[in-house]
Amino acid sequence: MSGFIKRATAAASAAVMTLTATGCSNRIFKEYQSREEISVPTEISFAWWGGDARADYTFKGIKIFEQENSDINVQPYSSDYVGYKESLDALYSFGKESDIIQLNYAWLSEYSPDGEGFYDLNTLSDEIALDNFTEEQLSYGTINGKLNAIPISLNAITFYYNEDMLKEIGEEIPETWDDLFECGSKLAAEGKYLFETANIYLWLMLTAHEEQTTGKAAADFDTENLASMMRFAKELNEGGVIHLGENYDKTNYFGGKCAGQLLWASDAQNYAYSDDSQITTVIGKYISTEEPLRSGWYVKPTSLYAISKNSDDPQSAARLLNYLLNGEEMAELQGIEKGIPLSRSALETLDGKEMLTGTAYSAGKMITDSQNELQPMTKGLEDTERINSFFVQLEQYMKGEKTAEAAAGDVILQS
Repeated sequence: MSGFIKRATAAASAAVMTLTATGCSNRIFKEYQSREEISVPTEISFAWWGGDARADYTFKGIKIFEQENSDINVQPYSSDYVGYKESLDALYSFGKESDIIQLNYAWLSEYSPDGEGFYDLNTLSDEIALDNFTEEQLSYGTINGKLNAIPISLNAITFYYNEDMLKEIGEEIPETWDDLFECGSKLAAEGKYLFETANIYLWLMLTAHEEQTTGKAAADFDTENLASMMRFAKELNEGGVIHLGENYDKTNYFGGKCAGQLLWASDAQNYAYSDDSQITTVIGKYISTEEPLRSGWYVKPTSLYAISKNSDDPQSAARLLNYLLNGEEMAELQGIEKGIPLSRSALETLDGKEMLTGTAYSAGKMITDSQNELQPMTKGLEDTERINSFFVQLEQYMKGEKTAEAAAGDVILQS
């Protein structure tokens, strides 16, 4: 953490007594003093969120880094997502955040609205191989010309399907909204439904449909748009496409209650794949109308790494940051658990070791193959207060307690 001991030199004094002899109490003792410089390693702190599997490979990677950089000790801090954000809020307010911090994309403008909240990584290009990234990729972490953070990979809402389950009802992988309703209708007749999902994903799904049909950007939505989204959510629910009113439960997918999941691409390994399951999971295209007025779907960094503006040794922190993003050993340990890496070096490492396979890779590849269809995520789309408010009001509309217009009028438009 910032404020940790910086590289220092300490002087050690050793007194060497000579000319000693047994029984000679009056002998003259001569003291020779010597000064020896002792190098104390710099201590760099690194904080991230994630589960046990992520912590395990990250600790292994840190050990390798320390072995190769004996002048740096790394102090790791790992937490679950919610606890991490709460801790970071408190630490950042006192300037005590870790030297290297993992950030959610939505937090970047929160902590650094003017680009002054983190160290400008452009000034550390001697330590960080920035040429592993394109200008467009680095733009995600750039504010007012200052490179505040570097994205690890890209993330977007992704459609996961149980291919066998769709074949059983005689359907192909859906590509349009009409396709979704056709699948949902057939599944509903069997007491099943198409998508298991959570509020954030459903929110972005409803946003995509509203943009495609109206041509208006989500940033400009008003209560009329929100009312339209609520009515469409009701249609999706009644049409067997989604199942409102219950918390997300991935066992519904693996247990055959639904034929698909709507998740982030970064969720693939943890939520759309299971070693114990015989399900054949395939990735679907971004759903669209026949002639969309806007794309409706968004892309963002899965997460980013930043260096604290309060770091006592940003150069050493930059060496660790470069290893986390571009190091061969770290790339192999991490694989595609955080998505397909943007770093060219990391990507080449994984390709050379034939690690670009599986559901997570397919989800990430769908993003790269669909770059022209995806728009950069805007802050308001992940406004937690607004999203929570929308679903509170949606529930009242679904229960018949309010009209769609009245419910939409009570949604917080912007936090």
